[in-house]
Amino acid sequence: MFRSFFFLVKLWVFTSLIFGKDIYQSIRLYDPSPSNISIVASQGIPLDHIGGKRGVYIDLTCTKNQTTYLLSKGLILDILVSDLTSFYKERSRPAISRNFPLGSMQGNYTWDELNNRFDELLNLYSNIISERLVIGQSVEGRDIWAFKISDNPNVDEDEPEVLYTSLIHAREPLSMMNLFYFAQKLAEGYNSDEEFTYLVNNREMWFVPVVNPDGYVFNEQIEPFGGGMHRKNRRNTNCGNGTTRGVDLNRNFGFGWGANNTGSSPDPCSDIYRGESAFSEPETQAIRNFILDHEFKNVLHYHSFWNVYIHAFGDGSYPNEPDLTTHSEIGHEMAKHNGFFVGTGLDAIGYTVNGDAVDWTYGEQGLISYVPEVGSYSQGFWPSEDEVEQLCIDQFHPNKIFSFVAGSDIIVHSYEISEEFLLPGTEANIEILIQNRGLTNSGGDIEISFTPLNNWIYFDNEPFIMSEIDARESDDVALTFFVSENATPGTSSGMIINLNSGNSFARNDTIEFFIGEPQIISIDNFENGLDDWDVNGDWGLSSDVFDGLHALSDSPDGDYQDGQETFAEYIREVDFQFVSNPIIKFNAKWDIEASYDFVRFQALITDSGWVSLSGQYTETGSGQPAQAFGEHGYDGLQEDWVEETIYLDHLDGLQITGFRFIQTSDNFVEGDGFSLDNFQILGYPSGLMGDFNSDSGVDIFDILGLADLLLFGATPSQAQLFFCDFDSNGMLDVMDLLRLSNVILGL
Repeated sequence: MFRSFFFLVKLWVFTSLIFGKDIYQSIRLYDPSPSNISIVASQGIPLDHIGGKRGVYIDLTCTKNQTTYLLSKGLILDILVSDLTSFYKERSRPAISRNFPLGSMQGNYTWDELNNRFDELLNLYSNIISERLVIGQSVEGRDIWAFKISDNPNVDEDEPEVLYTSLIHAREPLSMMNLFYFAQKLAEGYNSDEEFTYLVNNREMWFVPVVNPDGYVFNEQIEPFGGGMHRKNRRNTNCGNGTTRGVDLNRNFGFGWGANNTGSSPDPCSDIYRGESAFSEPETQAIRNFILDHEFKNVLHYHSFWNVYIHAFGDGSYPNEPDLTTHSEIGHEMAKHNGFFVGTGLDAIGYTVNGDAVDWTYGEQGLISYVPEVGSYSQGFWPSEDEVEQLCIDQFHPNKIFSFVAGSDIIVHSYEISEEFLLPGTEANIEILIQNRGLTNSGGDIEISFTPLNNWIYFDNEPFIMSEIDARESDDVALTFFVSENATPGTSSGMIINLNSGNSFARNDTIEFFIGEPQIISIDNFENGLDDWDVNGDWGLSSDVFDGLHALSDSPDGDYQDGQETFAEYIREVDFQFVSNPIIKFNAKWDIEASYDFVRFQALITDSGWVSLSGQYTETGSGQPAQAFGEHGYDGLQEDWVEETIYLDHLDGLQITGFRFIQTSDNFVEGDGFSLDNFQILGYPSGLMGDFNSDSGVDIFDILGLADLLLFGATPSQAQLFFCDFDSNGMLDVMDLLRLSNVILGL
C-alpha cells in the first residue's frame, strides 16, 4: 500500500514537470453586460458552470492567466478561490461509512478502478449485464465502451432502449459515479425489487460511462488524488500539453455547431473549442454512430455541476409542443425528490451553448434528452469524498424514472373529488386522470380496479377496462363511492387504484382523504395587531391585504433587506391533544428572488427543532447560501393572493410546539417580500365543539356549566378550554358563552 502511495506521488511530480500545471480559479465577475461577456467569451471561458445573479454578477471557473487578462481589460472581479484543485483536495473528508464502493480520487474511480469495478459487476451479475461493447477509440487510442443491463443482455430484443452517457467533460467524475451506483442497485435488486426486476426484464438500459477517456486519464496523471481540472479531449491543438489542449466534445456535435463564438469558440486553446468541424472527434463520432445504430427513446448526457436538468435548446429557444410539456413533466418527475431546476440552459444559468449533445440527440434525432448537472455550486467539480455516495443516491430516482418512461408507463396523473368535504353518510364522485407518462404506446387495454383502504367507504369495485393510451396521452375514469354513516370525522380513508397493462409496470397508486369537515381551532386575521406573534427585523403589519385592514409582511414598507435572517413566530400555545390530522391554512403572496432568497414556514418539533414544511406552493431550496438545499419554502413571484394549505399528518404524530415564518436573503437583489393573511389552524376535534361537560352532546347543560365556571371564577380544564374557547383568545369568557348559545340555537 505504501509503495503504491509513493508511486503515485512520484508519478504526480513527474507528470507535473512534463505537462506543467494550470491553476484554475473561481472568480466573481461584476456587471456581466454583453460587452463584458464578449470579453469573457473571447478567452474561451465556459459559461455552462456558472453561478450568479442576472445583471449583477456571475461566478466563473477560469485559469489564473485568464483572470489576469480580465483584470487587464478593466473588468471588476473578486477571486473567490485562488486554486480550485488545492481547495477541492484540502476540503475533502473521507467517507466513514458507505454502501457503495468508492475510488481513490476523492471517492471517484480512476480509469483502472472503473474498469475493475465493471468487471466485478459483470462477474457477479453476468445474467443481466452485458460484456463491454467497444463503440470507438479515443484520440489516444483508448476504448470507448458501452454496456447494457437487461434480462438478455447479449441479445438485441424488441424492448424500449434508453441511454445514459457520462464523462464527456473529463473533470466531472460524479457524472460517471452515479451511473455505476444506479447499475449496482439495479443488479442487486433484480428478482427481489418489483420495479428493478420489471426494468431489467422490459428495458434495454445502455451506459457509456466514459465518453472522454483520454481527458479523464490526463486528470488522473496530473492529480492522482483528485481535483484535476482538464475538461476537453486530448487532441493536439498546438496549445502545449496542459489543460488548454484538446476539443470540447460537448461543442462538437452537429446540431447548431459553430452558431456563434459565445456558446463555443474557434480558438483551439479555449476550454470551449468546438473543433475544426462538427463531429471532427472520434469520441463524438462514437456516440453519434452508437445512437444511430439503436432505437433509443431517450438519453441522459450526464455532467456536473449545478443541480439542474437542462433540455434543448442551447440557444435558449424551446421545443415545440407537445415536446416542451413532455420535457417539463418528465424533468419535474425526475426532480421530485432532489429539487433540481428543469429548463433550458438560458433559463437555468442565463447563457447559451451550441454544438452540444442534447441539441443533437433531440434536435436531429428526436430523442427526449437532458443534461443532468450533478452537485451544487458549492460542491463543484470535485465534491468531498464523504458527499459522493449521497450525490449518487440523489440521482437514483431520476435514473429509474427515465428508464420507466422509455416504454409505456401508466400512472394516475391527477384526480378530482366532487365534494369539498366528505361527510359521514354522503355520496361522492371521483374523476381520475390516467396518463401514459411514457414515450411508447401502451399497446393494449388497461385494467383499472379499485380497492377501499378501509371500511369507512364502499363502492362497486368491478374492474374498469380502458382502451390503449398512446404515448404521452391521457384518459379518465369516474367512480361513485359512499361514506359510511358510522365514520368518525377526522378518520382517514381512501382507495388503492390498481393499474394493469401488458406493456407497463403494474402500479398501485393510493388516494387518501379525510372524512368530515375540519374545524377552525385558531385564526388570526391580524385585525387585532401582532399580539400572537413575536417578530424581529422588518416583520410587521401591512395594508396590502387579502381582506380586512391588516396583513403580516416581512417588509411592509418596501423591499426586504439584503443579508439578513428574520422571523415571525406564532407564540400562542399549540396543543393538538384533542385534534387529529391538523392543517395549516393562510392566504399569501410574495416577490422573492428566485433560487437565492427564501421564506420558509416551519414547525418546532420536540427533539428535532425547527422543520421546514411543504405546501401546495413551496419549492425546494437550491443550495445557495440563503436557500438550504432540499428545504421547502417560497421564492419567485406570486402576484395574486393564493390560499396555501399545509397538512401536518405527515409528521406522524410528532409533538409540535410552535410555528414560525423565517425569511433569509443574500446580497445584491431583493424583492417586495412575503405577505400573509388569515392564518388558521384547523383539525378534526376528538369531541364536539361546545361540549363543556364532555358528555358527547351540546345542549343547555353545557351553557349552565360554562356559566357556573364564569360566575365562580373557576379554572377550566384543558378539554373545556379547547372545546369552548370559540374566539381563540386563550380564555373562557362571556363571548364564548354567547357563541355557545348560538351554536345550540343553530344561529
